[in-house]
Amino acid sequence: MKFLGMILSIALLAGCWSQDEMLRIQKNGDTTMAIIVMPDWEFTTQEEVSSKAASYEEEMRKAGWRIQKSSESYSDGSYDLHYILSGNLHKVGTKTSFYEIHSRNGREIQIRFLTPRIDEERVYRKLYFDYSIANTATVFDSNKSLVQEVGTVNEDDRYTISL
Repeated sequence: MKFLGMILSIALLAGCWSQDEMLRIQKNGDTTMAIIVMPDWEFTTQEEVSSKAASYEEEMRKAGWRIQKSSESYSDGSYDLHYILSGNLHKVGTKTSFYEIHSRNGREIQIRFLTPRIDEERVYRKLYFDYSIANTATVFDSNKSLVQEVGTVNEDDRYTISL
């Protein structure tokens, strides 16, 4: 019975949706984020997803991000949302539900990635950093190790983007 309780707790902690994000950050601060939002359709409705997504889109636009949106539908009626956000880390707002920039200058940016709430649950976020093109900034964790992937965003972790 304890085991079943633990599994249910883990399922509930996963939240109403999860996000996989690929970030490409240029040395001048230009940033592109490709995001796939995967709602957990057992715990949410289309109305809730549409409402929260619209709210987050508006927040990111107000912070200075340009947004392109599409969706991928499946035969069971569920769908994933796909976003491409672009902006410059020197020009966008310093705080949204998804990140908090602590400092920025010509050489580096200190940032924390956040996990917003949907109702009472947090969004599960997984980040990948794309270093595949020239002139790409590098991201380091607090131990000064190069970060290629963040398996689960922890709001306590701070990263340094070296431009």
